[in-house]
Amino acid sequence: MKLTDILKGIILLGVILISIQVQAQNHPLSDLENKDNWVFNETLSDEFNGKKLDKDKWWILGENGDYRSKWKGRAPGQFVAENVKIRKGNLVLQSKWDPKFKFIEEKNNGVYYGGTKESFDGSHPITQACIMSESFFQYGYMEIRCKIADAPVTSGFWTTGYKSEIDMIENFGKLPIGNPKKKNTDLEKKYRTNIINWEAKRDPDFETYKAEDVMSERLAEDYHVYGFEWDKDYVKTFFDGQLIRHVTREELEKENQWKHQFPQELWINSEVFSWYGLPTAKDLEKPAEFLVDYVRIWQKEITGPEFDALGFEGPFYFQGRSVNWWCKAKEPWRISNEKSSDGTFALRFKMDKKIKNKSSIFSPFGSLNLPKGDNELNFKIWIDKETEVDQLTFVLQSPYKPIKVNLSDVKKNKWVEVSVPFKRKEGSNLALKNGDRIQLFVTADDLKSTTALFYIDEISFKNITKETK
Repeated sequence: MKLTDILKGIILLGVILISIQVQAQNHPLSDLENKDNWVFNETLSDEFNGKKLDKDKWWILGENGDYRSKWKGRAPGQFVAENVKIRKGNLVLQSKWDPKFKFIEEKNNGVYYGGTKESFDGSHPITQACIMSESFFQYGYMEIRCKIADAPVTSGFWTTGYKSEIDMIENFGKLPIGNPKKKNTDLEKKYRTNIINWEAKRDPDFETYKAEDVMSERLAEDYHVYGFEWDKDYVKTFFDGQLIRHVTREELEKENQWKHQFPQELWINSEVFSWYGLPTAKDLEKPAEFLVDYVRIWQKEITGPEFDALGFEGPFYFQGRSVNWWCKAKEPWRISNEKSSDGTFALRFKMDKKIKNKSSIFSPFGSLNLPKGDNELNFKIWIDKETEVDQLTFVLQSPYKPIKVNLSDVKKNKWVEVSVPFKRKEGSNLALKNGDRIQLFVTADDLKSTTALFYIDEISFKNITKETK
């Protein structure tokens, strides 16, 4: 046998061994034999091995001053794009003491960014970092290998969805110098998870599900693998491949703590927790670093990034980003699984007392892409027999086009399909700022009954050449 053939054989064997190793690693640490038949979600997973952050997967909060109407951080800390780095196969999220940074002059939870409750004085110039996924998913196994920041800041891996949040990890790295809040040192060993129903949290007597497990060592000492299985019937928490907690949906629903059937998006960030003690200049003499080796997501069946948003099955996915329907918290519009004409969810309007003026819900700016010319709006509606509603209005906002829908003759207690023709002189403005979107509303005059209940589903638009759904 020639030497070149031997070398080729060695190289081939090496490739096979590496392939086997990668495949073995490509399952959750708690299920390396993949007995649960997990499917790897490449869209949401990241090894952070490139030279820079993969912007097809993630976006940085605060980059070019853009927070996309999301959170700017837990004041006095503010998310800053420059604190997000890729280094030696790690995502690095830094927390810094930065007196030269120009903070946004606004408050979060009653505290000025960079300052105090009383003053925008730069007395707490803490900059931090956050990235979010560009897409959503529904149910799966989320795993992160990371080293918690060794400072008085949190290191978080969490999700948000429709009126819901899952904090897979929210670990505090180190007590501040002097421990001003007199906290137990076990805080540095606590593996903390939260499951939050933001709808129920508006009730002052409501208690959020919180779990704190004390590990054998400080979590900032080394890398660990944190796993979280989110199923339609339960959630499980894992630490270095070992099951730590298991709670069922039934248990959570008894306490009104479950609202997690909706698609979720990922966050990775650091925050300050003033109730544990804020970091000082001495605590952040060197930047604190939350180091993430990888994020891996598996699912039983791949979902997203595209959901039927006009059928209320998930967020809109457009121009590389995902965004949900939105309305003010006190409005009677909700996405609900109580009744749907197709799929799992529909849009519910439930009014217990007369509204003032009008009540609206909105799709995101830039999410609508309709052509000019002759078009048709189609949707399905279910109206409760006790509800008297005469009209519903769809407004296409850029270019502006109101579409009034007469509901006075719609049969009740059954799904009814409604079609309304309309014309547009121009196609949709696709700008992400003030671009085309749907505003859906009813007015106080439209509602003749003192209470109201109706559902909307399967919105679609079409013209003679193209259908958008």
